[in-house]
Amino acid sequence: MKRITVLITMHFDNSKGNFEELRQKEMAHMKSWKEEDILENFYIKAEKDGAKLIFKNIELEQVVKNIESLPLFPYMEKVEYLNFDKIF
Repeated sequence: MKRITVLITMHFDNSKGNFEELRQKEMAHMKSWKEEDILENFYIKAEKDGAKLIFKNIELEQVVKNIESLPLFPYMEKVEYLNFDKIF
């Protein structure tokens, strides 16, 4: 089974926006993807400066579009897309 992992490193400048408001909008996206059964797992780094998302049942091109639609996308310093085959 194919999985796409997205590794995100954040750089948020509090002078450029309301982080809490953007975070709430971001979580709405995560919840809708979970309900659509395309987001398998979502992790936030302990340092709160990044995240890891694991997608399933979706193609890479759509994952990229989804990530680029996120409210915090302009503050993402680095985004890596990795394809995996889930064995078990």
